[in-house]
Amino acid sequence: MRIAIDIRPLRDTMTGIGRYLSKLLEALSKCDAHNEYRLFYSNIRGNTPRGLPQAANFKTLTYRYPGKLITALWAYTGIPAAELFVGAIDVFHAPGFQVPPVRRCARVFTVYDLIPIIHPEMSIPSSVRHFRPRVRHYTRRADLIVAISRATAADLTRHLDVPESKIAVIYPGTTALEKASSENIESTKVKYGISGEFILFVSRIDPRKNLPRLMKAFEISGLHNDFELVLVGPEGWYMEQFHSAYESLSCKRRIKWLRYVPDSDLAALYSAAALLVYPSLLEGFGLPILEAMSVGCPVLTSNLSSMPEVTGEAALLIDPFEIDSIADGMKKLAMNSSLRENLSRLGRDRVRLFTWENTARQMIDVYKRASEMTGGRR
Repeated sequence: MRIAIDIRPLRDTMTGIGRYLSKLLEALSKCDAHNEYRLFYSNIRGNTPRGLPQAANFKTLTYRYPGKLITALWAYTGIPAAELFVGAIDVFHAPGFQVPPVRRCARVFTVYDLIPIIHPEMSIPSSVRHFRPRVRHYTRRADLIVAISRATAADLTRHLDVPESKIAVIYPGTTALEKASSENIESTKVKYGISGEFILFVSRIDPRKNLPRLMKAFEISGLHNDFELVLVGPEGWYMEQFHSAYESLSCKRRIKWLRYVPDSDLAALYSAAALLVYPSLLEGFGLPILEAMSVGCPVLTSNLSSMPEVTGEAALLIDPFEIDSIADGMKKLAMNSSLRENLSRLGRDRVRLFTWENTARQMIDVYKRASEMTGGRR
């Protein structure tokens, strides 16, 4: 098969989609030497993202067009066909927020979540403006849709009337982190000004991550007397609510927001934390959960959306809408060493189920299925 993949999300590899796509490409290049891959990218300077596969069956096609121009043309005019850029192909994979017009090839569309549809008030404004009015069209235009969890698949059926037969659930893999040495842990804590035990949160700061309730739960739990709450993640959108909630706390001096942290330091923070708290209101998947589990960090997370699906029995679940539930869960896990040890063991086992090799092999099967479905168009 000749497979084209839109790699424009790699303009920002630190986003969830950028990370997902980068790892998928790496895994495809390791397990598939047979099919031909054409990676479509546009950049006005002609720059190409770093870290792309160097395998002989992978070719990057970079065009000196502004990415927003291509997005606008495909969204508002329905031209030009994707084959103009990538040549004759069997499958075009759209892992971002746009399914392009094509002449004859099959189209595979990855959907991570439907937050702009279900909760536009929690979404980045640009996603609401672009994705929300067009996603129904894109799901109809695609021949097959990849959902990254059963929760997302259910949302596609419930909110967009996508038939189950058109959806393939393929879980992302996770890159297991190495548990840091005691020396690395101590030097990392010194680097970020963490003096004692701490509870960790990792993700972009945005409304669905539920930080105002988490910080209030930390205050009423009384854990701030013995622990710090360490927040790791870049600034997102609608930050006023976060800052307002933070300023109202009596324990705000016990909360540290580190913003961006490199992966090497992040592994040390996961390794050192008493627990990861991840009380998100809605997730397509939730990779920080598995990152924490990979180094034995016990996890407290929400009892809804995809999070119970990801964790299985390997986490303590709470109601993210109830501050008392979050506070009680943090206290229960922070103060119970045997529970932490049990969840740490279960988490390590759970992570082994999610590999990028499995993701890539299942994706190849989807490409084959899509190509066979649309063979009559070619």
